[in-house]
Amino acid sequence: MQLNSLSYLIFLSAAVVVYWLLPHRFRRGFVLAASLVFYATWGIAFVTVPVVVCLLVYAGSRLTLSDTGRARLWMWLGIFCATAILVFFKYREFLLLSMMPVASWFTGHTYSFARTVALPMGISFYTFEAIAFFTDIRQGRVKKVGFIDLLLFFLFWPNVMCGPIVRARELVPQLQFRFGFEPRFVFEGTDRVIWGLVQKNVVANILGIWVDKGFAASTAAPSTVDSWFLAIAFGLQIYFDFAGYSNIAIGAARLLGVTLPENFRQPYHAATPADFWSRWHMTLSRWIRDYLFFPINAKWKGAAFPLYLSMLGVMGLVGLWHGAGWNFILWGLLHGAYLVLFRMYEAVKGEGASVAPSSFTTALWRVLTLIGVTTAWVLFRAPNLNKVSAILTSMFARHTMTAAYSQTFYLITVAVALFCAVEPLLMRTLAEIEERAGLEGPSLFRIVGRPIAYFLGLLLFMLFDEHNAQFIYSQF
Repeated sequence: MQLNSLSYLIFLSAAVVVYWLLPHRFRRGFVLAASLVFYATWGIAFVTVPVVVCLLVYAGSRLTLSDTGRARLWMWLGIFCATAILVFFKYREFLLLSMMPVASWFTGHTYSFARTVALPMGISFYTFEAIAFFTDIRQGRVKKVGFIDLLLFFLFWPNVMCGPIVRARELVPQLQFRFGFEPRFVFEGTDRVIWGLVQKNVVANILGIWVDKGFAASTAAPSTVDSWFLAIAFGLQIYFDFAGYSNIAIGAARLLGVTLPENFRQPYHAATPADFWSRWHMTLSRWIRDYLFFPINAKWKGAAFPLYLSMLGVMGLVGLWHGAGWNFILWGLLHGAYLVLFRMYEAVKGEGASVAPSSFTTALWRVLTLIGVTTAWVLFRAPNLNKVSAILTSMFARHTMTAAYSQTFYLITVAVALFCAVEPLLMRTLAEIEERAGLEGPSLFRIVGRPIAYFLGLLLFMLFDEHNAQFIYSQF
């Protein structure tokens, strides 16, 4: 059941109505049952995977808390088991394919295998949540959590598919569902769900038609103009696709009175490479920061070479987490190189300098960051390294200025890019309107403006409904 489908809207509406009609003591059981049903729509057999992960995490966390002498051992054993399940489902084929040339070189035989392992929905996301849970238990940031609470934490349907990545200390207390109904839950949740549907079905899916065609492995190398437009179009597509999913997830949780963390904050307005990662997939960025980057660099006390090496290594792992392929690893390493270059610039400039950077320097870093991010998207999207080489060569080395697509593609790409440029202003304006209207009580905006906006949003969703257009991050 895709989140951008009519069936999901029916499921969500029915679940929210039943949830608020139920007495408090029955809500946890109902949400868990609804979450299991939602997950089962993607494959009944795969429901066992998050349940098994939950059992491992529960048992491992209990041993970590009770056996204090070997708490560190139990923590690492639990992390290993959770990661091993992820590796089996997501990286087995990649590892076998990577090992085959080596095995063939030693033995002289050619090896092959059938690709048969499907990827359980959301496994990358709840594996990261499991690792964070083990670490937080070991460090005392989370106390003992019951099995049902843990299962509900991992399977909570609004964010089980693609995040946002949450931490037990943020979500588990909310999953007691002790709060009463408030009208703002409906307004805030519906706002986010409908805007997310428009972002996905209207913007991302339309751009995806041309992006899929341009990045197809069988197509010839595009011209310089088309290569840049395709890279920009995919950057816009994946932003509206994933931000759309995040808005639907955050909105669905809000309809139940639950608050999930934000995942995007106008990332293409980033001032530096580091700023981009504080705006893009924010819950992943803070997970990487708190559970990988800080622990790795703690003992080096900011020494330059280990710091730069860890930036490259951590971002390479970020790329590998996104997908089992060398193009994803190179995408992560390229972003790591951007972070290293900016860190070196800061070191030369002097981080504690009292003189503010000039407007030219600030503008230059903004432009370089936008160009760098756009260039890296080619590695992320291209089906193979040959396609990556052809597009990047066309973008930077072999210039041809022909245009192979319809004018509609170029106009839509420019229009969406302009929308991203003015997005902060639009968000501030809407926030001011909302503040003036007031969150409670009747107002012209609430009585007239909001229903019209909801009607137009749902109309656009229905007109551009594409049931087969999955969210990009659902494959990760």
